[in-house]
Amino acid sequence: MSYFNLVVNQVDDFLNRPDAIALDIRDFQSYAAGHLQGAEHADEQCMSQLIRKRRNNPPILVYCYHGNTSRDFASLIHKLGFEQVYHLEGGWKAWSEFANT
Repeated sequence: MSYFNLVVNQVDDFLNRPDAIALDIRDFQSYAAGHLQGAEHADEQCMSQLIRKRRNNPPILVYCYHGNTSRDFASLIHKLGFEQVYHLEGGWKAWSEFANT
């Protein structure tokens, strides 16, 4: 597997890492309505900046609505040369349910 799975109760620890990057690959309206703290919307500009950070090899967390599309995106990020790529199991839906309990 080219990425690691992260479950919702591990997200805060991941985001507390000083070099961590979280990428929200949902549409912009969903991102604007709510996202993980510090997460960036994975638009073209964001991806351009990310590629420039490849040498630093930061840990990257990718998530979508339900965790399906983000698996493919995590694989793509790994193919770009990043080694510390994580996928949020269950996506935003799982996170929001966890955070609201």
